[in-house]
Amino acid sequence: MNDEFIEGLQQFQQHTLQLQNLMTDMQNRMAQGSEGTDAQGAVTVRLAPDGLPEFIRAATDWQRRLEPEVIGATVTEAYGVAMSQQMTAWGQAFEDANWEDKADHLGGPIGQSNASDAPAAQPDIPEPDLRYVVSRPLDQLAEDILSAFDTVDRLEETISEPAEAEGTSAGRQVTLVVSKGALRACQVDPRWAAGKSYIALNQAFDEALSDARDKLNSVEAVTAEGIAGLQMDSLLNEALVVLRDPMRFKD
Repeated sequence: MNDEFIEGLQQFQQHTLQLQNLMTDMQNRMAQGSEGTDAQGAVTVRLAPDGLPEFIRAATDWQRRLEPEVIGATVTEAYGVAMSQQMTAWGQAFEDANWEDKADHLGGPIGQSNASDAPAAQPDIPEPDLRYVVSRPLDQLAEDILSAFDTVDRLEETISEPAEAEGTSAGRQVTLVVSKGALRACQVDPRWAAGKSYIALNQAFDEALSDARDKLNSVEAVTAEGIAGLQMDSLLNEALVVLRDPMRFKD
């Protein structure tokens, strides 16, 4: 039974690695840096690889094209156009890469392939080095594992809704609300914008975007630190040592 469990873990690792390789291939094929412009041609948004704006640029004659009251909504419109173009590029990449056929190889149970397919070469996954792992008593290990699972559950509740961050320009005239991979909202003080050139407006966009990214990164870093603090790899290695020693289960 222990050998079956370990074999299942190894198959799961192989399946995960194959999926990661497939997704990496897709990402390499996808066009980066899609741009979108609103219907009036007043604002252009270019996407960064993470899905957030790389930059937001107002046209030199934006005041002729827009009323100051609608600049914020125009930014989100331009962002939506950029995202639509990105999705179109992704669809073409999926078609060019024959992604559906490749995904079918991973569609069956873990560790199995379609009967009509030749067996695919499995990637070499190194065995964990357990020579220096000293497992604690089983009751202590079980307690720590249960505690780690409980912590993961609490983290999942915390991050069930995408974390949002609000970035502002130096004078707080421009506000951007972002979450991971998405621009949620843009607000621009119309009284301030009414007398500003495209240079001042673009500088405020840059400041707000930089501030939003910094704050979002801080939020994500806290979550990452919480997950890293669980030391799941260490707990898994201890569990493997126990599973490979049947005598540990005897009274």
